[in-house]
Amino acid sequence: MTLTVVVAGCSSASGSGGESSDGTVVISSYGGAFQEAQREALFDPFTEESGITVKDTEGTGFDALKAQIDSGNVTWDVVSLEGGPFANAVKNDLLEPLDFDQIDTTGIASDVVSDYGVGYIQFSTNLVWDNAATDPLTPADFFDPDVKLPRALPDIPERTLEFALLADGVEPEDLYPLDVDRAFEVLDRIKDQVVAFKGPSDAQSLMQQGDVAASFQSAGRAEDAIKDGADWSYSWEAAVRDTEYWTIAKGAKNADAAQQFIAFAVQAEPQAALAEAIPYGPTNADAYELLSDEQNAKLPTSPENAAQGVTLDTQWWADNITEVKARWDAWLLQ
Repeated sequence: MTLTVVVAGCSSASGSGGESSDGTVVISSYGGAFQEAQREALFDPFTEESGITVKDTEGTGFDALKAQIDSGNVTWDVVSLEGGPFANAVKNDLLEPLDFDQIDTTGIASDVVSDYGVGYIQFSTNLVWDNAATDPLTPADFFDPDVKLPRALPDIPERTLEFALLADGVEPEDLYPLDVDRAFEVLDRIKDQVVAFKGPSDAQSLMQQGDVAASFQSAGRAEDAIKDGADWSYSWEAAVRDTEYWTIAKGAKNADAAQQFIAFAVQAEPQAALAEAIPYGPTNADAYELLSDEQNAKLPTSPENAAQGVTLDTQWWADNITEVKARWDAWLLQ
């Protein structure tokens, strides 16, 4: 896809951020196949259009962002955040307000646009298995201790607790508020068969190396591995969808360049290019017209796929993350 996009002109001020380093923006994301896709579809084209150099790094997340801001040493400008961490970052005043004189959100649903962030993809976490190591699995199989398999689960409770409850028979409409006690009971059944609790990039690597036979991981990363020859399958049953947001760290040194990047990245053509590089659903409705029917069918936002899973309740997590995360951390150490 050839990108023809508009990059807003640079203003002389850097907003309420820190001292500006002209011509550079530091973007924090997740590494692996996703960040490679971002580089191909967003970072490099933005530099070509604007002349602003993108320095991309890994390690994004609420805790890391808060640590930078609390220390007064803010090294990130643009921060990619999942729905729960985004809501928590807003709650804790960790983000700069966005400049909607520069950022055009035409085509993007209002429920993923706020003063402090714009949703740019919908992704899903799915049950993935290696066909060479196991027969096809259901979510109930994954949590069945009699199904002996080395497994991997995410290193965070968000989406993992939902997966456990859905696998245990909770109906999607009854999922929230989460029955946290029940979720941990389900997780206890197979904890001794979980090889690792890892982030998305590491979970993909564990399966590629043959260390685990099944995992609950990003469908987009699984599809990327399949495209490269992995004999994997994945299911949309009990998949958990979430929205990823572009945000700007409070005190960002390159706040104006960050505003310009977000203005670029939320447009339909860059979003479609990202969906072509890795199958996550765009938030800009106009992007779908730029994708083929085959590409749209692989996205978590396709009606058929979305009907089999649930959407993460980010407000529930914002209200409960402190208590649940403390319990999760203690459980991992048991």
